[in-house]
Amino acid sequence: MTEETQQSTTAKRNRGIRLTVLAIVSVGIILVSGFFYSFTRARVMTAEELKSQGAYLYENPRTLPNFTLENDRGERVTPSTFQGQWNLVFFGFTYCPDICPTTLAQLKAFYQELDPEVQADTQVWLASVDPARDTPEQLHSYLDFFHPAFRGITGDFLEIHRFATSLNIPFTKVPGGGSNYLVEHSANVALVNPKGHSVGFLKAPLELSKMKRAYLSIRQYY
Repeated sequence: MTEETQQSTTAKRNRGIRLTVLAIVSVGIILVSGFFYSFTRARVMTAEELKSQGAYLYENPRTLPNFTLENDRGERVTPSTFQGQWNLVFFGFTYCPDICPTTLAQLKAFYQELDPEVQADTQVWLASVDPARDTPEQLHSYLDFFHPAFRGITGDFLEIHRFATSLNIPFTKVPGGGSNYLVEHSANVALVNPKGHSVGFLKAPLELSKMKRAYLSIRQYY
């Protein structure tokens, strides 16, 4: 074998080795990526599994009724406002002594645990059950203590009541108390999907780990 032939054979062998190694590395990357994706991607839970995580889905999504309210920036809020992103709606009020600040603190922790792309597609709302005292300015100042991305909802009492009823969130004013009255309300958090449909709720008391698992699973239903 001439030296030239030997060099050509060696070059072909080395090229073959490089191609083989490259193929093995490529297959390895694909397998690892697939494993990582399946590991990190939230598993779609059954309805019973979701209940064990404190999440309840309606058999059929519910269309929101017509209403006109306003947010903490003085902007109009209508059913179309809830389209285009996932919405977590908590009904409470700024004069609430315990349930509301506790729930909003939990929602803050939950929101901050979400990956950036999920966080960008998630809106947390505080809908006031005490619109007489909760002006847009009051709501805005209150929510700033929790997270600047959280938005408030207030407006006409009957419109608020219609909205709350459609999300299966009851509330009622406690008799007496004068100007320092309280409002009894549910601590559940309603879920509205990007189509603007009410799809269920997260049942109180909220648990951060369960809430996150359930929410990431529910997002894959719609």
